[in-house]
Amino acid sequence: MSEGSWRELYRAAILELDPMLLQVRVKAAEDAMNARLADAPITREEHRDIDDALSALRRLKRLRD
Repeated sequence: MSEGSWRELYRAAILELDPMLLQVRVKAAEDAMNARLADAPITREEHRDIDDALSALRRLKRLRD
């Protein structure tokens, strides 16, 4: 999983307006971020970015529930 892939999926999730598609996009973004964390050594900066993005997705899911 490349750095750009999870970022694109994250961007798609946070911009999604359709509640049904939102669930799918959030799951895809979370899966991509978790795969990136497990994939290969990453920089501290990217790790922090992923942590921040996962936190934002959790907040987004709470708002949509």
